Amino acid sequence: MAKFQFKLEPVLFQRRIEEERCQRDLAKSLRERMILHTQLRHMQQRVTQAKQSLTNGLVGVVDMTGVSSFARYSGQVRQRAHAFVMKLAGVEKQIDSARQTLIEASRRRKALELLRDKHYEAWKKRLAKREAAEMDEIAVQRYAYQHMMIGSE
Repeated sequence: MAKFQFKLEPVLFQRRIEEERCQRDLAKSLRERMILHTQLRHMQQRVTQAKQSLTNGLVGVVDMTGVSSFARYSGQVRQRAHAFVMKLAGVEKQIDSARQTLIEASRRRKALELLRDKHYEAWKKRLAKREAAEMDEIAVQRYAYQHMMIGSE
């Protein structure tokens, strides 16, 4: 029996590879965003803990060195947090871009798969038609052979 061969199979293979590459790129950007969110959350927790320590230190004699240290620390954390937020904004743009690229790669792959499916269906119809014609030919030959045998008796 004949085997279906899609002439554009190598192109389809390349499109699948491209789609997988786009998926990896998106996953990498999503992981980077998750890491940045985790770091920001940890910074916020440390600032909250430092505020609680400072609040507890304000009872009785006030430690001005501690207050000064907290002010410096909170300023530094605010700068680092701002840098993380800016980096996060860049990562969000990368994520949007990677999603769009992945959508386009998926669309291109699916279009080629649809073409392959149409070619396969057309191939199946041609094969069925050819098999039906062969069966008709066999039936005609059998009929002719049987009439030849009856006529020669």
